[in-house]
Amino acid sequence: MSIYDAHFGLTQRPFLMAPDPQFIYWSKAHSLAFTMLRYSVMTVAPITVITGEIGAGKTTLLRQLLTEMPGDRHVGLVSNIQAGRGELLHWILM
Repeated sequence: MSIYDAHFGLTQRPFLMAPDPQFIYWSKAHSLAFTMLRYSVMTVAPITVITGEIGAGKTTLLRQLLTEMPGDRHVGLVSNIQAGRGELLHWILM
């Protein structure tokens, strides 16, 4: 941490494996996507799909949504980091 603190004056590690919603950059596209996620929760949509380039902020938006989730909701977050699509479907069905 000292290298980040000394040079940039940061108080937390800036690069972690798990995205931290504390550091969301709210671009117009991110705000629109987050509004759609909130709408899907509000309308109890059975499935919602978010797509985008690697590093676009999809997981960070989902983690932010989870921090705001009402306590009476059950959420399943399926992450497909390693496997191919066929393997993901097989894993979900199991």
